[in-house]
Amino acid sequence: MRPAAPRPTIKTLSEMTGFSIATVSKALGNSPVVTEATRAAIIAAAEQVGYQASLRGRSLRTGKSYQIAVLMPLSVAKSHEWDGVEYAEILAGIAEGLEGSPYRIAVHLVRDAADSNAVVRSIVEGHLADGLIFSGILHDDPRIAYLGERGFPFVTLGRGHGAGQHAFVDIDSDWAAYAATRRLIEGGHRRIALVNPDPSLAYSLDRIAGYSRALAEAGLSPDPALIADGDLTARHGKAAALALTALTDPATGFVCVNESTALGVLSGLHETGVEVGRKASVIAYDDINASAYFWPPLTTFLYPLETLSRVLAQFMLRLLEGEDPATLSHFVRPGLIIRQDDRLHP
Repeated sequence: MRPAAPRPTIKTLSEMTGFSIATVSKALGNSPVVTEATRAAIIAAAEQVGYQASLRGRSLRTGKSYQIAVLMPLSVAKSHEWDGVEYAEILAGIAEGLEGSPYRIAVHLVRDAADSNAVVRSIVEGHLADGLIFSGILHDDPRIAYLGERGFPFVTLGRGHGAGQHAFVDIDSDWAAYAATRRLIEGGHRRIALVNPDPSLAYSLDRIAGYSRALAEAGLSPDPALIADGDLTARHGKAAALALTALTDPATGFVCVNESTALGVLSGLHETGVEVGRKASVIAYDDINASAYFWPPLTTFLYPLETLSRVLAQFMLRLLEGEDPATLSHFVRPGLIIRQDDRLHP
């Protein structure tokens, strides 16, 4: 039997490429001091010989875990309607952003806010990861305060209102709710509902602020009965539509928090016989463009969640290289896709 070929090492790559062992090591570690041309040559050589870095050995040498912890709600793991699609997009984007680095994703399931706090502490105190990425940011999020105090690298999808500066990627929810509400007002709607998430979430409050500002500019008095708080499910959207159309002065315009709630609103309006496109208008807030396939197709504020998630990973790598968290922010406005005139027809 022919003996197995020796496993390629960093020294092998050094001999193949002519670069020093130190340069090869930095290139494989995605160090910014290595040029892209040098990194590409070394990666090509590594792929040619089937080189795989020993993370265990590297971990023992550096004291790092080479794990990036990502928090995911347990409801997603249980296939809670289609919430899992959004988190699949998030995980895919983060994984793509970490390509070429030695870091890998470690998913940690959390049940609720209290459990999330406990999991964050266990990750930090147990040295289970070198960095942390999470979403579902609260108005005054204790996780952000704790991680900031400990100096632990973290990036959030969303911004907290009560915490200091930190690395984040966020969508301008205030502007999106404002623009959607204003569009419905311009279409003749005066009873406009905001189908919103739990008000403890930071972006929920941002959406209320934008919605209220648009009403105020139009001289319309806000009606608390027209704000339907709940979760991010189609079930919540349908229940909201049924309740809002049953009011003495029913809602005719609906600004939805995501495509799932928009689908539920469409179902509720259909059940009550309200014709969307004439007697009601629904505007979605979308990240996977599913609303393009609803009937009728909906005007949508679209943002590419997977693209934003790649930025989360890039920010994490920059934090781990020592960059100041205060310099790492990515704040975007979603694009408007008009599929209806969204006017109220008599």
